[in-house]
Amino acid sequence: MAKMFNGIVLREQILKFVRHYITKPQKKIGGMAICPFAKQYLSDIEVIVVEDYAKHIDTVCQLIHPLHVEAVVIGGPMQDYDEMYSMVARFNKRYHKRDIEILLMHPDTEEPPLPLNYNFKHSPLVIVQKRSTLQKARNILEKSGRYYKYYK
Repeated sequence: MAKMFNGIVLREQILKFVRHYITKPQKKIGGMAICPFAKQYLSDIEVIVVEDYAKHIDTVCQLIHPLHVEAVVIGGPMQDYDEMYSMVARFNKRYHKRDIEILLMHPDTEEPPLPLNYNFKHSPLVIVQKRSTLQKARNILEKSGRYYKYYK
């Protein structure tokens, strides 16, 4: 019998993952968090769980600015890494002229950019964010040098 998809449980797992893992200092990266600015934006990050990622990414991309949300984390059922990667690439191409960047975290990612395993094991996660906010954070982190030195 197939494992039943429980969106309520998955949403709570994602929230816990973001609050208690992504925002916490990690010894392997010099005491910095995986996402050093996520904590300050927690109240502006929404989490949704969907059955079909592609059907909802367009809606999220269209509503992120009008709803004044910094990011939306989309979780759902397991899907093939290569298919998810291609889908995210297509949406990034579609929205490249807007203030939107779409990222993928997948349980099957073999080499995360940072030297620690921070894959969410319960679901692929598609993160739709405001590119301007992400770029400001990247600029700050690049100038400090501490964070970027840990990238492979």
